[in-house]
Amino acid sequence: MALGIAAALLGVSAFSTPAAAASDVGITLYGSRAAGWGLTNTTVTSPGPPLTIHVGDNVTLNLTSLDTLAHRWFIDYNGNNVSNGAEPTSPNFGTALLWNFTVSNVTGTFHYRSDRTAGPGDDLATMWGNITILAAQTTPPPLLGGENTVLIVVGVIVIIVAVIAFAAFFWRRMGKPGTPPPPPQ
Repeated sequence: MALGIAAALLGVSAFSTPAAAASDVGITLYGSRAAGWGLTNTTVTSPGPPLTIHVGDNVTLNLTSLDTLAHRWFIDYNGNNVSNGAEPTSPNFGTALLWNFTVSNVTGTFHYRSDRTAGPGDDLATMWGNITILAAQTTPPPLLGGENTVLIVVGVIVIIVAVIAFAAFFWRRMGKPGTPPPPPQ
């Protein structure tokens, strides 16, 4: 029984998947109603550059408006071209904005957009790009040196003690003389 419990504890600790390792991701985007989005002020295009992030990432957007018009960056999960409550949406910015959000548990490829329409033109026509949200990144747990070290060491000790006790029990049993065989006739 002790051997079974030790094996179960060791198995669970050795093969458990750790929580997602969130990353801090910095993205700089320059936007213009006439040209779209770019990673620099000279690479602005429509569509904008493709972006890739993971569920759980803490994203810091450094947003700059090249045309000084008011913009509002968001991820359009449902494709309706409007920022909804569950979609990450920055505050309005007319020059520059540093804004953080944590990526929710939504995976797939979506459009990121600006949805401001005040003034000349419309952000929706040019200010968009693709953003891919991947499942949370995981790393395999270290066998020793991580959170599982104490559990693994205790499990190994329990297994060794159980094996020694089992061997001693059978060794003593085999060492006792039993009923001698009947004499040959």
